[in-house]
Amino acid sequence: MKKVKDHLNEQKYWDIFTIPEDSNLFDAASLMNKNKIGALMISKCDSGDHLSKSSVVGILTERDLVYALSGGAQKLESKTVKDIMTRKLIFTCPETSNSEAKSMMLENQIRHLPVFSGEHLVGIISMRDVFKA
Repeated sequence: MKKVKDHLNEQKYWDIFTIPEDSNLFDAASLMNKNKIGALMISKCDSGDHLSKSSVVGILTERDLVYALSGGAQKLESKTVKDIMTRKLIFTCPETSNSEAKSMMLENQIRHLPVFSGEHLVGIISMRDVFKA
C-alpha cells in the first residue's frame, strides 16, 4: 500500500518553499508563481531555515490569495501573509497511508498536506499526489 513517504520520494523538487509571516502578499504570490507551486509554508519571522512544528505558523494557498483579492486591491497593500494565511495547520507523517491522506484532505477540504517527521517539516503533498496513486 502506498504511503505519504512514497509521494515525497517521487517529487521532482525537494525544496520546501517558505516565507516569513511578515512578508507582503505580492512577494508570496511571486514566489509561488516563480516555483509553480500552490502553497507556501509560513514561518515565524525569527525562525530562519528551521522548519519545525514550533516555527511553522500556517500555510498560504492560492485559495487564500483569491479570498484576499476579493476584498479589493486597495486593501492588499497593507496586508501581510500573516493576515490571510490559514492558521489551522492540518498535517500528517510519512507513514500515513495514501487512503488516509486522501480522507484527511477530503474531510478538511484542503489541497495541500504538510508532512512532519517528528517535529521537523519534511515536505508537502498535494491532492494531485494522492489522487494519481
